[in-house]
Amino acid sequence: METYIREEKTYRDGIPCDFLCHLQTPACSGSVYPAHYHSYIEMLLGLEGEFQIFLNGSWHLWQAGDLVLISAEEVHHIYARSENGGSYIVVRFMPELLQNDLAGTGLEMGYLRPLLSPEALQEKVIPGKDLTGSEVPRLFHKILKETSEKEYAYELAVRSHILGIYLWLIRYWHKKNPASFRYTAEDRELFRTLEPALAYMDTNFRRNISVSYLAELCGFSYSYFSRSFQRLMHRSIPDYLNSLRVAEAEKLLISTSLTVTDIALATGFETSSYFIKIFRRYKQLSPRQFRKTIQSNFTG
Repeated sequence: METYIREEKTYRDGIPCDFLCHLQTPACSGSVYPAHYHSYIEMLLGLEGEFQIFLNGSWHLWQAGDLVLISAEEVHHIYARSENGGSYIVVRFMPELLQNDLAGTGLEMGYLRPLLSPEALQEKVIPGKDLTGSEVPRLFHKILKETSEKEYAYELAVRSHILGIYLWLIRYWHKKNPASFRYTAEDRELFRTLEPALAYMDTNFRRNISVSYLAELCGFSYSYFSRSFQRLMHRSIPDYLNSLRVAEAEKLLISTSLTVTDIALATGFETSSYFIKIFRRYKQLSPRQFRKTIQSNFTG
């Protein structure tokens, strides 16, 4: 099987970089970078020009002042629409940068899940008008300055600014959809208890996984596990598993010449017809249409 178009973690002097920041300045219209994915969470702030980004099966327009969030492992492709290209700030960071603060609290599952799942339910392209009056643009520029100048303890400053941006994001999402971010002390405890099942699904989604086995991993009954998962994740267990399989299929569609049938089998679907049905439900495109769209630099 061919290798995915995966951008590997960056190393400097043999040390892995937990965060990166740079100014992206394409000089003309066209593809800025081929469709790819990586383990970093990525945030973009438009400065000049107009762009499109391919996320979750479709192209989204964004421009100066807009904020774009790309989850870890999410397939994306950026295309400059402006004749003179444009510019935007890129901030990347590993999930551990935030997880370390929240580990063991039960909050990491609720607060970080939108960043860790390519099938996140929250808005990913936030218009500049919604950032008006916030510190988000200033924090982006501070991160760019800190990573450029590298003054003493700049790592602490960058980490603080990233946390500030994400705090704004989760509060923004909460205002838009309070039910998705309403976590009680009981919910936080449930998140901790569900973690073995979530971790198992994240790495074994290609297998035929029984709900009974997942419940056993958490020490729950079948019915209590199913109810708890639905309430906290806002989706059913089959839906969650299918979202993981579709996300993996995206990577194979952009990076290999495998047939749709081969991809269906490689990602845990029993038949190609069911795979096509589920893929279309999530991406509003068939797998073949998805492959054609991502390869054509469609600018819509």
